[in-house]
Amino acid sequence: MHESRQLLGAGIHTAGPGKDYPSHAHTSWELVYYVRGRITCPVGDATYAATPGTVLLTPPRTWHAELSRTGYANRFLQVDAAADSPWPRICFDDGDRSLGRVFDTLVRESTQPSDDSDRLCTLLLAELDLLLRRAAATSPVTAAEQLIAQAERIFEERFASRIRIATVAAELGISPSGLRASFARLRGTSPRAALQHVRLRHALGHIRNSTLPLQAIADLTGYDSVSHLSRHIKAATGSSPGALRTVE
Repeated sequence: MHESRQLLGAGIHTAGPGKDYPSHAHTSWELVYYVRGRITCPVGDATYAATPGTVLLTPPRTWHAELSRTGYANRFLQVDAAADSPWPRICFDDGDRSLGRVFDTLVRESTQPSDDSDRLCTLLLAELDLLLRRAAATSPVTAAEQLIAQAERIFEERFASRIRIATVAAELGISPSGLRASFARLRGTSPRAALQHVRLRHALGHIRNSTLPLQAIADLTGYDSVSHLSRHIKAATGSSPGALRTVE
């Protein structure tokens, strides 16, 4: 089995609304990470909807295209690897941008090479291979599961902002009621509760592991005020933020 991987090329592609990329195929794998926009992507016999954080992986000699709905930007890699590599056809980045970081660095090392770029690219391709193998084992299967995974990624990325559920739904191309129904069916909770869970987790981390003032923690984690933060902490833990502080 062919286990070696080689980076043949990498770059950044941007396009405006309606500026589609025509159907084409490569003799190598094409891996694309979308950083902006909403795109419809026919790949072989399937069609995928891509939003920021989506990764599409197209095997060699597979026809594919990009239909720009809003304008978009991506990072792309051309990788020589076995045609039967156990990678998913679509997966989604996590809140730490584990995949996005690898794509960004590979593009940089390819377009701005230094003396040790080849060695670094080899290591990064090995990391990318492991991340994609993990994604293949855990990637959402249905369209609804993919939608929820994308929403959860947005929550992880933007929990500190005053993000609205309606805005997230619009980015994903679904109504707020549709997003709520998907969360209720697949997660047994609401999108707002899922977002608050992310905020709470980060707030508790600051409270227990830092000496930041509560106002600063509220600002960093998307709470409207210290009292808002305190109410959520008390409801979740039964203790006030002050009681949870680590005693020196």
